[in-house]
Amino acid sequence: MKGSHSSGDRPLLIVEIDEAARIVAPLWPLQTFIAVNPLWDLRHLPFADAVAHASQVLGVSGYPDAELFALAYASGRITAADLEGALARAGLHPGDFEAGDLEASNPEPAGYRSCGERHDAAFGTRIAEVVDSEVARWSAAYLAGIVKAADGGGFYQAWISLIGRDGTARRIAGREGRRRLAALPASPEDAITACLDALGISGESRIQEMAAHLARMPGWAGHAKWRSRWAPPDAPGPALHLMDYLAVRFAYEAILIEQARAAAPAPAAVNLRHPAGPFRADSGTDRSPAAPFRPEARNLPGGDPTEELPRLPLPQKLRIWQDAYESHYRDSLLAALDRQQPRAPAPAKVQAVFCIDTRSEGIRRHLEALGPYETFGFAGFFGLPVRYRAFGSASSSDLCPVLLRPASELAEQPAGDDRLAPARELAGRQAVSAIQGAFEKARKGTISSYVLAEATGLLAGPLAAARTLAPAPLSALRSRILASFGPPAPKRIAVEPEEGAMNDEEQAFFAETSLTTMGLTKGFAPIVLLCGHGSTTENNPYASSLDCGACGGNRGGDSARAAAAMLNRPATRRLLSERGISIPESTLFIAGEHDTATDEVVLLDTHLVPPAHLEAVASLQDALLEAGMRLSTERAAELPATGIGRSTGMPAARSADWAQVQPEWGLARNAAFVVGPRTITSGVDLERRCFLHSYDWRLDPDGLALETILTAPMVVAHWINAQYYFSTVDPGILSAGDKTAHNIVAGIGVVLGAGGDLKVGLPLQSVYDGGQPFHEPMRLLTVVQAPKRLLEAVIARNTVLRQLFDGQWVHLAAREGEEGPWSIRTPDGSWEAWVPANTADEEVSIRG
Repeated sequence: MKGSHSSGDRPLLIVEIDEAARIVAPLWPLQTFIAVNPLWDLRHLPFADAVAHASQVLGVSGYPDAELFALAYASGRITAADLEGALARAGLHPGDFEAGDLEASNPEPAGYRSCGERHDAAFGTRIAEVVDSEVARWSAAYLAGIVKAADGGGFYQAWISLIGRDGTARRIAGREGRRRLAALPASPEDAITACLDALGISGESRIQEMAAHLARMPGWAGHAKWRSRWAPPDAPGPALHLMDYLAVRFAYEAILIEQARAAAPAPAAVNLRHPAGPFRADSGTDRSPAAPFRPEARNLPGGDPTEELPRLPLPQKLRIWQDAYESHYRDSLLAALDRQQPRAPAPAKVQAVFCIDTRSEGIRRHLEALGPYETFGFAGFFGLPVRYRAFGSASSSDLCPVLLRPASELAEQPAGDDRLAPARELAGRQAVSAIQGAFEKARKGTISSYVLAEATGLLAGPLAAARTLAPAPLSALRSRILASFGPPAPKRIAVEPEEGAMNDEEQAFFAETSLTTMGLTKGFAPIVLLCGHGSTTENNPYASSLDCGACGGNRGGDSARAAAAMLNRPATRRLLSERGISIPESTLFIAGEHDTATDEVVLLDTHLVPPAHLEAVASLQDALLEAGMRLSTERAAELPATGIGRSTGMPAARSADWAQVQPEWGLARNAAFVVGPRTITSGVDLERRCFLHSYDWRLDPDGLALETILTAPMVVAHWINAQYYFSTVDPGILSAGDKTAHNIVAGIGVVLGAGGDLKVGLPLQSVYDGGQPFHEPMRLLTVVQAPKRLLEAVIARNTVLRQLFDGQWVHLAAREGEEGPWSIRTPDGSWEAWVPANTADEEVSIRG
């Protein structure tokens, strides 16, 4: 098999692969897993068109199923008025069209299928399935370091160097087929071109063929896309790139089809060259359109507005129901904000800046209820894009959103007078690491595992029982034992320029931008808390999905420590004063971290607190403890029943339970992103469903701070929202499936069972409570208190915002002031006055 590829064609091939790869989302490794919109690279299309395209290629639905909407209508979560409004926005009204009219105008689109799939459909072969199985097997072996390429080559070079001796290749392709695989071109580019030529794929069909292959296993393809387009150059481990991945896929397909054709020539009437016919998944999941449904009719004024809905094609019907579902929540939220009466803020003894994460809303609400505490919301990396290296660590982590690249590296250093403390801590760490490493090596050994079981059986049994029956006390005991090996030494983050940190001007710029963006430029309290967040869980491969997305899937405490240290520097404050932001000498910035699994907030670097602030800091810690206990009680009521007696269990106990598959709900039920001063939401129980970003447009005349909020934190919130949405509506394809069946592959992802594709999205236990969705799948609603002219100016100069708002990936509502009316932005860029569909006097819960 010889190709006509030349080195000059490589740029074209790269462009084709990039275009084909739009259909899959980048998949980050488990240790830095972050939520991402799985259709992000289709954002140039309106949401409905992107979903339609994904249904062709991936086989997804893209909308909640009919049963969810039926239940929502029956319970009043969707009302007749909501449906009437959705029909009107779609240009439809009950009774003004005849049955079947719209059916003809919306034909079933043709889908993408690979050449192997088309051959299988025509002749009953299993080529596509075999290709998937082999590529998954080799990909896992390569990333686990079992298969390696010589001389620094990539995945394709490793595969081509070994395939001539592979027993499985001989079994599936025979001796001659294996020889032909080994004789393919040495470079992946040449191999792809040769295989496409052999399959008769040319022109636009090349991109469709590549897309169909990537869609077969979006997990492995997503990891390859991450490594090819998103991973930092120094990312550790073997690199699986899209070019190599596709080369191996096409190699198997071309050889197997060639052999099948030789054994049983295809009839002339069967065309295997061009994609045709609807997409058919081989997973056994039935993705045919559901039968038309009609929620139970009710005695409604003016008749039942759902009467005509069964006459619509299913995709259009679902779009209307989705619009009604989302607008009901929007109306409830805006009505709640309207009912909020602005209050003159009292002087605060503490100002606390929490991450915009929806889980922070609860701790903020309970802290404010305890006294003169003023809270703010800001992205959890506090505007500081840095790479961070912990004391004694050889590696560093990027503590910023993945959309950014770190500007500098900060290191943690010992602090305090005891010079021997750091050495004792490092020695203790090494001892613990050696013990754990030896245990794992023995546990996984062929013979030593039996010896280990005999030696530790009497101890392991009671320990396992304790981990199951009393996880919280055992976790506390384990922490004390580990700490006894090497007590943690006092440390600080080095922020002085001579220590390698950014210079004074850079630090002042970061501080000015952050404080101005959140609206904290004057009236500083004696204590300003910067509070990051993380989540402590046991036996959870998806632990990083519960940490801070703004910190790149890491815990946020170190970002808070770095920001506080910079804001406490006299040099930073002097430059800030020259720029109009005067921070009193008596104001102390202190860092904290909110554990969203246990609801505990811990203050960090307290050994650096000056004596004059010790009493105030101790009082703050007491208030945070009380707020956390109140929040924990509130959250416990909605956690799934589990364990002995099927009780829910308090959050702290769940976080330490090694068998707990739902330690916390994370950001499930997230629905809105609110941008404005805290006064518009203070006192409103938003039920931990809203991202809250502080902002005062009066401090931002040119809209630059608003632009930063909408193009960075809001985009991250959209990614989170879309990940939860698609994991809920298409769990068979766009979720990670059941946690209890997960097996970790090379530390980068999970498979269900013994092998196959890497799973994408969130585990079912993150969005479902038993068999019912806990998450309400809705597109993000962004609510902004700012003039529409300012918003439009920001949108006009940012393509991504035009795509998200015009394409209805994100909905937008705005008002200029707390007494002004709300307006809703339409897809064509115009604004309409908000008129709630349900005008009854009774209040509607924000929960829906």
